Amino acid sequence: MHRPVVVVRVSILSAGLVYSLLLYLSGVELNSWTKRILTLLPAFGAGFLALWDVWLWRLPGVKNLVRRPRLDGLWQVTLTPTDDSHIPQGGNRGPIAAFLIISQSYWSIHVRQYTAESISRSRAFFWEQPNGADTERLTFIYDNDPKQSQRHRSTWHLGSCILDPANRRPLTMSGVYFTDRYTKGDMEILLIDRTKGYGSFGEAERHTTSM
Repeated sequence: MHRPVVVVRVSILSAGLVYSLLLYLSGVELNSWTKRILTLLPAFGAGFLALWDVWLWRLPGVKNLVRRPRLDGLWQVTLTPTDDSHIPQGGNRGPIAAFLIISQSYWSIHVRQYTAESISRSRAFFWEQPNGADTERLTFIYDNDPKQSQRHRSTWHLGSCILDPANRRPLTMSGVYFTDRYTKGDMEILLIDRTKGYGSFGEAERHTTSM
């Protein structure tokens, strides 16, 4: 699901434009405050949508009404490949230290993962709510781009990841990952803080150790 927020916003704005156009073509004269307010409803709707997407859904009182967890921020990760993973000769068999940097609004999310040897970026995602669960979990597809120094044994590849938060404001998470190189493993994930914008494993690590 690529950028569903764009589809939602375009739909709302299109509906607002059609509403305003029909009101204009109907010949209704805007000679009262009530009618003027009616013409502003599309703008109010679009504004509420934008505020909800960026901010409103995170508020403590509102948060209890939705099942989407807040995941944005910097997370410290330990990756543990399974014994049957097809890891090339000389590869890291774990545990592997990593960092997740998550940018999130209500309808969109982007995940970057840094290890000392590569960077992964999410390409598509969807939310799902397991039967009986109070919180949605996140599944996303990502591509992994190894550093040049690792290309002799590790090539660009695709993978998928499932993050399973236990509540709507998790401080820790568990996860699993799979790749098209026939590797898989478990993830233990710890929230560091809500900061973002780190450009490398080293930068995220320096921030974490300086706290």
